[in-house]
Amino acid sequence: MFDIPNKADATYPRQAGGFSSDIDTIAQALAGDCVLSGLGVAAQGSPNMTVAVAAGLARQQGYFAYYAGGNGTITTADATNPRIDIVVIDWNGTLAVTAGTAAALPVPPAIPANSLQLAQVYVPAGVTAITNAMLVDKRPTAIDF
Repeated sequence: MFDIPNKADATYPRQAGGFSSDIDTIAQALAGDCVLSGLGVAAQGSPNMTVAVAAGLARQQGYFAYYAGGNGTITTADATNPRIDIVVIDWNGTLAVTAGTAAALPVPPAIPANSLQLAQVYVPAGVTAITNAMLVDKRPTAIDF
């Protein structure tokens, strides 16, 4: 499912960038760390500043991390500049959202140690709700590589 959309297909042009976190995710997948099932990230049915993450299983560094499903909270948007956050799961099955730095041309933060990237969230300046158009699926699956 790993995706880097073409600029013409992206809702926000920065979603079409290839970032170092993308290279890190590809390297993890080539090492065998990947999503085995589920773990899709989507906007809430009643949009707010959280994302819904489906139940699923990932393999990471020889560990199998199960996540029962739940929500990840996106912190308040910057008033002036956009940012790119990442949604990750660690090898214990703990979900986390790592906020990027707001900037005119934002880039996603580094993937935390022992974690696997599931999605990138483009957070426009001043936004009060996350929509599916702001999400890019970054789940590496075994069949992708």
